[in-house]
Amino acid sequence: MVSIRIRPCRLVVALLVLGVIIGAIAPRRSVAQEAQPAPKSPAESNASAASAAPARSPDQVMASLNRAMTWYRQARIVMRSVEGSGVFGRADEQTALRLLGRAFDVAHAEAALLGRDNATASGAGGRRAEEQKKIEAAVRQDERDVERLRARLRDEPERQSTLQRQLAAAQNRLDLERARLEFFAQVRELASSRSDPDDDLDHQIDALREAVPELRSSNAAQSVAAAPTGPTSGTWAMIQRLLALQRSRSRLEDLETATNELVRRLDEEVKGARAGLRPILTRLEALAKDPTDSGKSLTESQREFRNLLERRKLLVAVVLPLREEAALARRYASDLKGWNEVIDRESWQALQGLALDLLGVIVALAVILIGGVLWRVATIRYVSDGARRRLLLTTRSVVVTLAVALVLIFHFTSEMAALVTALGFAAAGIAFALQNVILAVAGYFTMVAPNGIRVGDRVSLQGPFGYVHGEVAEIGFVRIKLRELAGEPLKPTGRVVVFPNSVVFTGSFFKDPSEAPAP
Repeated sequence: MVSIRIRPCRLVVALLVLGVIIGAIAPRRSVAQEAQPAPKSPAESNASAASAAPARSPDQVMASLNRAMTWYRQARIVMRSVEGSGVFGRADEQTALRLLGRAFDVAHAEAALLGRDNATASGAGGRRAEEQKKIEAAVRQDERDVERLRARLRDEPERQSTLQRQLAAAQNRLDLERARLEFFAQVRELASSRSDPDDDLDHQIDALREAVPELRSSNAAQSVAAAPTGPTSGTWAMIQRLLALQRSRSRLEDLETATNELVRRLDEEVKGARAGLRPILTRLEALAKDPTDSGKSLTESQREFRNLLERRKLLVAVVLPLREEAALARRYASDLKGWNEVIDRESWQALQGLALDLLGVIVALAVILIGGVLWRVATIRYVSDGARRRLLLTTRSVVVTLAVALVLIFHFTSEMAALVTALGFAAAGIAFALQNVILAVAGYFTMVAPNGIRVGDRVSLQGPFGYVHGEVAEIGFVRIKLRELAGEPLKPTGRVVVFPNSVVFTGSFFKDPSEAPAP
């Protein structure tokens, strides 16, 4: 059996080495433990969540307000331009106006919340100012210490090494304090550059509100002016109305898309506002039960409770009008579906009316053409005189043409009063310009009357140079031809004399008795 003997001196050395190793490891482990953040209690978590609910930035507030104003302008234009019978009314415009008013209320409430945050930030700036003063005092003290140590270093050369170490430490402290002082100066300059009076959120909101005169008075919003529908008579008027209804349907679809987008954005804003309000309410309830549950002093807890309570009031002032704005937007979006149905129903009715009107035009034209065909057939079958046949056929063409023109004019016009006035002036002008022709036509019907003249009769007409005797050779629509007779007894001269038919009204007209037949 082998016995192992350990000397006492070696044992002491081994224990000392082991103690040094354990002493070196233990501080490292403690430092690592200190480096890890300690788990927070539920109260501290609620407090940090309640304090970490920042308000929206001024740019976000203005973007939301501009979005609501853009939607209101579009809705107002559409409501005043939509073609339809009573699609929009005063209540619809009031809904859009109330929605815009709630958007301004939300913007003002968020501006107040931002103002409170800025005031809190300015309070933190005051604390920074106090800390800056302390640093300045420390810098002055360090400067005095450096000067004192330099003087001692000159007066006490035997303590040079100790005094140099103290002087280096004092100089390092002085440089560190000066760096901190420079940092506070930079922070102050940055804060002053941000506080620009031109960026005042309240002023911007008020400027936008001035651009909406309807919001300045409760009686400013009158009933929506009906879109100019124009006359409803005539096929062309129906076509115009149908096209206007289709344009209105397109405008309503665009407005519905914009309204749905506005509803989506408002729902997101409401959700975000509620999410910011929830931890504040939780923290307030916790502080109401136990003011010192987070380990703070009673004074600090009361200060936190008052700050959170004030912030809750401001957030509620944001959430309530925001919820009402979202509700109004959803109501407007649901009403748009009904308005689209009204436009669709009126479009269908206009299309049916247009179809019936065109059917009436087709029937009227068919009756006119059939009557013209029957007139032609009857004239060819029952009128044997060539002159009268040509006259009747010419009259038929004129009558059919005028009837077709009148049917088309009266069905495809929209301004009946203007049309009648224009036709009256046109008829007066035509009558004045063609008065001789009209008088000749009237003379024709006088000549062909039952007691009038026929081809072969002898007549005496007063011409510009006296009476002309002749035998009727042809009776035209506007003129009459005579074979001149002269001498005693009357004999043909071989000449043909032409008179307008108006001679029966403007001159003398004699019908000579026919000669008795020779025995």
